[in-house]
Amino acid sequence: MNLLAVVYIKSSYDEWKTVFDEDPAGRANFADETRTRVAKVDDNLAMVQLFDVDMEKMAAVLNDANSAANSAMNDHVEKREIYKVEPMAPPSK
Repeated sequence: MNLLAVVYIKSSYDEWKTVFDEDPAGRANFADETRTRVAKVDDNLAMVQLFDVDMEKMAAVLNDANSAANSAMNDHVEKREIYKVEPMAPPSK
């Protein structure tokens, strides 16, 4: 499954991105990390595209309050909104 995560940042984009790049979540264990894309919207908002995500493995990491990912991101992430992304045909007349 392909996802788009909207990340609401409570520190700053640069601080959050440094931790994101250190990859405490081990994204390669649940997604195709070679295709992960990150975009800065502003200093407190980022968008992350994840491809070929194993939802069960990702949920195990994100829902574990004691995971390295959660402890590393506690100071940086206010909340995440996660959306499923699917290809679609162009609209027809």
